[in-house]
Amino acid sequence: ERTWEVCASRWCITREDLDIFEDEVRQLWERGLIPEDPDHPDPSHSDPAIGPNIHQVCKHYIKPRTAEAGSTSWALMRHPEGLPCD
Repeated sequence: ERTWEVCASRWCITREDLDIFEDEVRQLWERGLIPEDPDHPDPSHSDPAIGPNIHQVCKHYIKPRTAEAGSTSWALMRHPEGLPCD
Protein backbone atom coordinates (compact mmCIF):
# COMPACT_ATOMS: atom_id res chain seq x y z
CA GLU A 1 0.00 0.00 0.00
CA ARG A 2 1.28 3.40 -1.00
CA THR A 3 0.01 5.01 2.22
CA TRP A 4 2.73 3.41 4.31
CA GLU A 5 5.51 4.36 1.88
CA VAL A 6 5.01 8.11 2.43
CA CYS A 7 5.68 9.68 5.82
CA ALA A 8 2.41 10.74 7.49
CA SER A 9 3.78 14.28 7.80
CA ARG A 10 3.35 14.51 4.00
CA TRP A 11 -0.30 13.36 3.88
CA CYS A 12 -1.44 16.87 3.06
CA ILE A 13 -3.83 18.54 0.65
CA THR A 14 -4.01 21.98 -0.91
CA ARG A 15 -6.85 24.47 -0.71
CA GLU A 16 -7.71 23.48 -4.28
CA ASP A 17 -7.96 19.82 -3.17
CA LEU A 18 -10.32 20.83 -0.36
CA ASP A 19 -12.49 22.74 -2.84
CA ILE A 20 -12.56 19.68 -5.14
CA PHE A 21 -13.46 17.45 -2.19
CA GLU A 22 -16.34 19.72 -1.19
CA ASP A 23 -17.60 19.98 -4.77
CA GLU A 24 -17.51 16.22 -5.36
CA VAL A 25 -19.22 15.47 -2.03
CA ARG A 26 -21.87 18.13 -2.66
CA GLN A 27 -22.61 16.72 -6.14
CA LEU A 28 -23.02 13.19 -4.78
CA TRP A 29 -25.16 14.41 -1.89
CA GLU A 30 -27.41 16.47 -4.20
CA ARG A 31 -27.91 13.40 -6.42
CA GLY A 32 -28.91 11.34 -3.37
CA LEU A 33 -25.76 9.20 -3.47
CA ILE A 34 -24.77 10.07 0.10
CA PRO A 35 -27.92 8.97 1.92
CA GLU A 36 -28.82 9.62 5.51
CA ASP A 37 -28.10 6.70 7.83
CA PRO A 38 -31.52 5.30 8.78
CA ASP A 39 -30.10 3.89 12.01
CA HIS A 40 -28.68 7.26 13.07
CA PRO A 41 -30.87 10.03 11.64
CA ASP A 42 -29.17 13.39 11.33
CA PRO A 43 -31.48 16.44 11.37
CA SER A 44 -28.87 18.45 9.42
CA HIS A 45 -28.46 15.92 6.61
CA SER A 46 -30.89 17.70 4.26
CA ASP A 47 -29.69 21.20 5.15
CA PRO A 48 -27.66 22.55 2.19
CA ALA A 49 -25.62 24.74 4.54
CA ILE A 50 -24.50 21.67 6.53
CA GLY A 51 -25.11 18.52 4.50
CA PRO A 52 -24.16 14.94 5.37
CA ASN A 53 -22.08 14.00 8.38
CA ILE A 54 -18.52 12.75 8.02
CA HIS A 55 -19.52 9.14 8.72
CA GLN A 56 -21.76 9.11 5.64
CA VAL A 57 -19.16 10.99 3.57
CA CYS A 58 -16.54 8.38 4.51
CA LYS A 59 -18.84 5.46 3.76
CA HIS A 60 -20.21 6.71 0.44
CA TYR A 61 -17.40 8.89 -0.93
CA ILE A 62 -13.97 8.55 0.69
CA LYS A 63 -13.82 4.76 1.10
CA PRO A 64 -15.06 3.91 -2.41
CA ARG A 65 -12.83 6.52 -4.09
CA THR A 66 -9.70 5.53 -2.20
CA ALA A 67 -10.42 1.81 -2.76
CA GLU A 68 -10.54 2.49 -6.52
CA ALA A 69 -7.16 4.25 -6.18
CA GLY A 70 -5.50 1.26 -4.53
CA SER A 71 -6.63 1.70 -0.91
CA THR A 72 -4.55 4.77 -0.21
CA SER A 73 -5.50 7.91 1.70
CA TRP A 74 -7.51 10.62 -0.04
CA ALA A 75 -4.54 13.00 0.30
CA LEU A 76 -2.15 10.51 -1.34
CA MET A 77 -4.71 9.73 -3.99
CA ARG A 78 -4.44 13.43 -4.94
CA HIS A 79 -0.64 13.65 -4.42
CA PRO A 80 1.00 10.20 -4.56
CA GLU A 81 4.40 11.53 -3.43
CA GLY A 82 2.84 13.55 -0.62
CA LEU A 83 3.05 17.27 0.06
CA PRO A 84 4.87 19.18 2.77
CA CYS A 85 2.50 20.51 5.41
CA ASP A 86 2.52 24.17 6.32
